[in-house]
Amino acid sequence: MPFFKLNEMREPVVAPGYSTAYGPTITGRELEIGYYTEPKGTGARPHAHPTEQIILVLAGRLRMRIDDEVREIGPGEVALILGNQDHEQQALEDGTRFVSFKTATP
Repeated sequence: MPFFKLNEMREPVVAPGYSTAYGPTITGRELEIGYYTEPKGTGARPHAHPTEQIILVLAGRLRMRIDDEVREIGPGEVALILGNQDHEQQALEDGTRFVSFKTATP
């Protein structure tokens, strides 16, 4: 199926082992996109994965750490996480929403 309506898709927790982000995920052969929300004060614990990831904040604010660098990012700001970089994030506002683009895991 090549077309999707995000508001009609399930919104499961993406990675229950280390993240509170929830929302629809679409995974192709090589790419994955997620439309996620995190409640204030929650987020993703420190982790790394072999795939690259780009996070685009749409609403609210995220505090992100990528390796040793920490930043707060808001709407229209983007974080680039290269493969195997240690990173974590925390939502600083209720209703924080972001898009995650990732290389699909083989």
